[in-house]
Amino acid sequence: MSFYIHHQHSLSNQMPIAKPLFCNDIVMEEALPVASRTRQPTAPDPIYNLDTLSTQLTVARPKNPFETAGNKVDFLAQLPYELGCRILSLLDLDSLLAVSRVSRHWRTIYHDNELWRMRMAEQQWTVRSDDTMDEKRIDWHYLYKQKHQLVHRWQTGRVTTHTLMAHQSGVYCMQFDNHKMITGSRDRTIKFWDMATYQCIGSLKGHTGSVLCLKYDDQVLISGSSDATVIVWDIQRCQPLRQLQGHTSGVFDICYNNQYIVSASKDTTIRIWDFNTGALVRVIQGHSGPVNSIQLFGNYLVSGSGDGTIMMWDITTGACIRQYLGHEHGVTCIRFDGKRIVSGSNDQTVRVWDAETGICTMVLCGHTGLVRALQFDDEKIVSSGYDQTVRVWSIRTGECLLSFESAAQASWIFDVKFDKSKIIAARQDNTVMVMDFGYGLDTRLLA
Repeated sequence: MSFYIHHQHSLSNQMPIAKPLFCNDIVMEEALPVASRTRQPTAPDPIYNLDTLSTQLTVARPKNPFETAGNKVDFLAQLPYELGCRILSLLDLDSLLAVSRVSRHWRTIYHDNELWRMRMAEQQWTVRSDDTMDEKRIDWHYLYKQKHQLVHRWQTGRVTTHTLMAHQSGVYCMQFDNHKMITGSRDRTIKFWDMATYQCIGSLKGHTGSVLCLKYDDQVLISGSSDATVIVWDIQRCQPLRQLQGHTSGVFDICYNNQYIVSASKDTTIRIWDFNTGALVRVIQGHSGPVNSIQLFGNYLVSGSGDGTIMMWDITTGACIRQYLGHEHGVTCIRFDGKRIVSGSNDQTVRVWDAETGICTMVLCGHTGLVRALQFDDEKIVSSGYDQTVRVWSIRTGECLLSFESAAQASWIFDVKFDKSKIIAARQDNTVMVMDFGYGLDTRLLA
């Protein structure tokens, strides 16, 4: 299967790390924003040959008073070593490659591990938090190469795809981490996948209807279904712990913390359950249409409904704190990080809201169908929907950076998630599509 993005890039044929059922490199173009812009030629991935490139570069040395006088002054050698390292860390990558040819002293600094640690810090590129990890033993130069290459691929849309023939019917929901992925389907099953091999390693059956939503952590998996129930599973033993009953129609979304499980339903209500006992704590009513999506942050719950509204609730009292109006049709998906709310709608737009003031700060236009799912971080929004595309937007400017579209088999996209190196889409055609920006790279230490 091939993909396209609006701004054509060709890829070399590279085999994936794992062995999925299908694997093709993707040919993509970068999506143009509303205003036209000049097309930029695609540069090859620069990092793999970082050291090789440095040997091919020559440094232009215009004549200066020192040369005409017959003397050459290495100002960096006159400074404390740590200060020289700090100065070079502020250079861009091309300049760093060039100055490594100036002298033996400069090349020594270029290869200094501390310089590349500072380069990572300057770029605000972080490593994953691990109490067992000794930062002094990290090869920062190596890590910088991996991160730089990964960032370049996100900028240009270079990915390898893995298509998993996941279920016997449409895949409605999905969540993944570094080691596993869990999917839920219209075929009423929940499946576990090994992220290293993309092979199915287990399945659960318990719902009598479609599995519409799921969330998990190290201890529990919680799923909601069109059978109007929520099941809490022991994720280690793959056994059901309890079933939550009370909704009168399908459960469209769930979220939880260490106190509460919250479920949203087609029956227009939100139910709050005690996490430990499963007892019903309260029922929140206020929407006049199906509650399609919810997100919990602290004591605040945000909900999006088919009635076209977004509401914020105090989960401890059930009181409505604020309402967000602007979408012209039903709200299908929302995400909330405590400061921002990002929402998708049947009006084909993605909107960004200031959670505190209720003001819509940005409207993203580009989708040509219902926006079914989205996720965001401090840099980007990834959205997908019934126009069969996955789009990546700048959360700062609203510019559409990438737009992935299947060139072979059109399919609605029901769910989308991303991490530092992958975008994964759950699709109506029974498949899960993994778009891997990190193929061939070592991303284990990258946050």
